[in-house]
Amino acid sequence: MKLELLDLCRNIKEEVRREIGKLSRSELSMEIGIGKDGTPTKKVDRIAENVALEILKDYDFRIVTEESGIVGEGDTFVALDPIDGTFNASKNIPIYSISLCFSKSELLGDAFFAFVANLATGTEFYSYGGWNNGKSFRDGKEISVSRKDDIYCNTIFYYPRRDYGFKRVRIFGSSALELCFVADGSIDAFVDVRSHENRGFLRIYDVAAGLVISTNAGALATDLEGRTLEGKKFSMDERLTLIVANPRLHGKIKEALVDT
Repeated sequence: MKLELLDLCRNIKEEVRREIGKLSRSELSMEIGIGKDGTPTKKVDRIAENVALEILKDYDFRIVTEESGIVGEGDTFVALDPIDGTFNASKNIPIYSISLCFSKSELLGDAFFAFVANLATGTEFYSYGGWNNGKSFRDGKEISVSRKDDIYCNTIFYYPRRDYGFKRVRIFGSSALELCFVADGSIDAFVDVRSHENRGFLRIYDVAAGLVISTNAGALATDLEGRTLEGKKFSMDERLTLIVANPRLHGKIKEALVDT
C-alpha cells in the first residue's frame, strides 16, 4: 500500500509541477474567486487542485481540500493542500508545496501515509505507519528531528509576541514544508499561536501531512495547551495551534509560552 500511495503522490506532484510551470508570472498571481475556506483563490491554486482531483477521482477517497471543500464519499480520508505557500508560488519564491495525508477515518490519529513535496525543487518528504508509530523520509533517506534541548534554538514561529530567548526565528510561508524542516532536523521547532474566532488559525489540510511526517521523525506535536492532536478531524471546520519539537525542547517552549 505504501508504495502504491507513494507512486500516486509522486504522479500528482509531477503533473502539478508540469501544469503550473506553464503559467506566466502574471497568471500565477491572478485571483479567480473564493475557495470553500473563504479565502481568495489564485489561478495557480485552482489548476493545482484540478490536477490532483482528476487523478484522485479514480480512487475510493473522501478528500478535504482548500478550494473545493469535501470531494468524494470513500472510506479513506485525504487531507489535500495542492499549493501550500501560494504567495511564494505567485512570486516565484521557491518554497511552496503539495501536501497529502491519508487516514483510515476522519481522525488525524488514524493517518497512515503522508506526503509533502517542494514543487519548486522537487524535494519530497513522506511517512508511513501509524501516527507516532512509523518512519519518515526525505528523498528516500530516513530522517529524525534535532536533539536540541535548549530554547536557544532555531524556530519557525507564527508570530512571536516578545523575545522568548530563541537563537533564530524564521518564517518561510509553507507550513507543510516547515514541519518537514523540523522532521529532518534543519529547524528545531515549529510554533503557531495564531487564532481565528477564538480557535487556532491553521486548517487540517495545511498541516496534517507535515504533522505525521514530523511525529514519525520523533517530534512531539500538541496544541498550545499541550493537548495531543490525534482527535483532530479531517473537516473544513477544524483549526489548530501548534508546538512541534523533540519532546525535551517541546516542554521548554510550552513553558516559555505560558509565561507570556
